[in-house]
Amino acid sequence: MHVTVRLQRTGRKDASYDHNFHLGSAVYTLLKDNADGAAEALHESHYRSAYVLSEIHRVSGKPTEAWFRVGTANETVLRIVSKALTPSLKLRVGGTEFMITGLQIEEPVVRSGEFVTLSPILLRNKETGKSIVHDTPGYKETLEAAMNTQIKNYMKVEGTVKVIHFEPQAVRKRTIKERTVLAQKGRMLLDGEEEQLRFLVNHGIGLSPALGFGMVVPTGGNNID
Repeated sequence: MHVTVRLQRTGRKDASYDHNFHLGSAVYTLLKDNADGAAEALHESHYRSAYVLSEIHRVSGKPTEAWFRVGTANETVLRIVSKALTPSLKLRVGGTEFMITGLQIEEPVVRSGEFVTLSPILLRNKETGKSIVHDTPGYKETLEAAMNTQIKNYMKVEGTVKVIHFEPQAVRKRTIKERTVLAQKGRMLLDGEEEQLRFLVNHGIGLSPALGFGMVVPTGGNNID
């Protein structure tokens, strides 16, 4: 399930492009404050990894309007998100202040086909700690393995998603707690069972989904007018 959060910038300063960590921190604080006894569960790895954030996207032709999405496959998290991110609430992302102007909840239509990133995918080599991006040898195979490992860890079934093609777009430099990482945007052709693909859309791909990395949506489901 996806919750699209519409924003109106209330200050003169626009959000910096490197805002993923600030957005993730602001959203998590709101969720924790509205968890109604579920704060401990929300903080645990299984629950916190059960939602993914897009980046903040500006609305074309409307410089003060923007939006982001929260994806989740967890009913508890969905309930908390719907309560915490209410219209008229002020949301500060780094040095930029927004007002939430609306929420839209929808179940994306998911099937094999083309997907696009709404936030860049973060992958890292466990031995070297270095970021993995499209010009790393075997990137497509590494991306596929990451997807299927997540499916196995959380759905408790063997992941069978195939990355048929990956078209790289921009590599984004991002800061997490004063540490710089590289994350990959792109379009990809995926083939797999609808249930597993839906899990990836609602959960995210790769590391740090709750900090605004790895949200993917089917092509055609990524724009808001």
